[in-house]
Amino acid sequence: MASTYVRCIQGEEKMQITLEYGHEGGTSRAYNLDRKQTEEVGTALNRLKVNLAKNLFKKKKKKKNVVAGLTGGENKEVDAENTLNVVIVNSCGRKVDETIPNQVAWAEGNKLMIGDTHVPIIVNPPTVKLLPLPSSIMAGFPIFPRFELEFADLQQSTFTWQKEDVSPVEEGAGVATEGHPVIKSTHPIYTPDAGDIGCRLKLTCVPGRTGRRGREDCVVSDEVRPGPGPCPFEARQEYTSHRTEDGTFRVVSYNILAETYSDTEYARDVLFSYCPPYALEMDYRRQLLLKEITGYNADVVCLQEVDRKVFENELLPSLDMLGFTGALKIKGQQGNEGVATFIRSDKFRIISQHDVLLTDMLMNSACCSDLREAVEKLPKLKAKIEDRGNVLQAMVLETVQSPQRLLIVANTHFYFHPEAGHLRLLQAATSLRHLQSICELFEQQGREISLVFCGDFNSTPHHGVNALITTGYIPEDYADWNDGGDEERIQGLQLQHRLKLSSACGYVDFTNFTPNFQDMLDYIFIDTKNLSVKNVVPSFTVEELTLHTAIPSVVFPSDHIAQICDLTWSA
Repeated sequence: MASTYVRCIQGEEKMQITLEYGHEGGTSRAYNLDRKQTEEVGTALNRLKVNLAKNLFKKKKKKKNVVAGLTGGENKEVDAENTLNVVIVNSCGRKVDETIPNQVAWAEGNKLMIGDTHVPIIVNPPTVKLLPLPSSIMAGFPIFPRFELEFADLQQSTFTWQKEDVSPVEEGAGVATEGHPVIKSTHPIYTPDAGDIGCRLKLTCVPGRTGRRGREDCVVSDEVRPGPGPCPFEARQEYTSHRTEDGTFRVVSYNILAETYSDTEYARDVLFSYCPPYALEMDYRRQLLLKEITGYNADVVCLQEVDRKVFENELLPSLDMLGFTGALKIKGQQGNEGVATFIRSDKFRIISQHDVLLTDMLMNSACCSDLREAVEKLPKLKAKIEDRGNVLQAMVLETVQSPQRLLIVANTHFYFHPEAGHLRLLQAATSLRHLQSICELFEQQGREISLVFCGDFNSTPHHGVNALITTGYIPEDYADWNDGGDEERIQGLQLQHRLKLSSACGYVDFTNFTPNFQDMLDYIFIDTKNLSVKNVVPSFTVEELTLHTAIPSVVFPSDHIAQICDLTWSA
């Protein structure tokens, strides 16, 4: 059916007009115009007539016909244009004045007339602006298309996944033969199966909103490749196969290994030399990460080492389709990666964010004056701290079920150097003071507030960070103060805080497992005053982790292990 689609947005200089039309019942084609909204509509109609005439003239030429009454080649197109009557009529059937502006003339309810053909004008219809599929697709791993819709709602749009180029099968087998597409799913997310290997997948989307339907769009994938087979994280997902019930929420903390660090010659040749290079590429690891993270059915997901482009192009659109709201906090001013937190929208609402650059807070905040005074006595340590871009991401959430309950979700990634325990202690103290100030702000308003503090703290359980967070105290003679040697040794500084925190997942042998290092660095600390642990998802066995020497590997997308627990309010 012939239609005229108009995109006209208030405040934009231009508007877009697409006419889908087949003259006298012929094959339909699209005619596109990009015109100023304030331009007289007659000028746009003349341009459209020229475009129509060009197409009609070409068809006439192919049939070796001539435009009636013409003999001169140069005038054929002009006369063809003049024979076309292209006008806009209003709902009363009257011709619209061609001196009025485009933004008024191309109005819903008006019609475009081409000769005797009435073509409806549809303004701002539901539209698919972007429908890319991943360049690499593997059997057994879900595909999350990166939909970009306009004037449309994902939940009110329709989707069809089809398998193309199916090999011939025996008659009666219930599968289409070669060249006939097979419908595989009508859900926006699809997981290819073994039968899709070697075939292409076609996704068709018809955008919709409040009863309106837009033009369908489709995209065809590259061939589906075999996957690596079952991944060990799928066994963990047997514990998370269902969403949490009311009053309980699931938290995941996971360092996903930034592409900034995995896609380097040093990573391929030294750090992870045992791992096939393709398994270190983000295009491969992305598929494992999305399957792993989404399969945990969490309500709060705290990720570390998140590349900006991975957040924007993969994680945010994929998790948005599953009902999450997410935010990224990049390290420092020129960082390429940072921490990202995702919140399931039917469990929590974000009411405020309090993200900080830890160095800025330590060196400028009044609550850190004692820390700053100690640091300024040590120029080498001060320079090292000022060069650090570590951040603390902090969201204050309101529970949907019980809005009077507030929850701070904090997410961080501390400095990594093995001889920087003193610096990490300062980062921990700075973080805790910031979180304590947020708690006090809402407690002064009479609100009940709890805390979940997640991250890769780059500190093992027997070192100072865990001790400070869980005991609330570090003495001035604590061993970690000596990590930087004489030039960086902090003296006369005690640390303390009043938050009551514990490690929700307890203490395990390792959350980081590479050939040269295996220990626990990742934690989910919780407020024991208001929260209690309901379940902890068991970690991997050594046998699983060493199946391919260490991690990452073809079945593990990161060198870290996700920490997962179910929490509930104590009262």
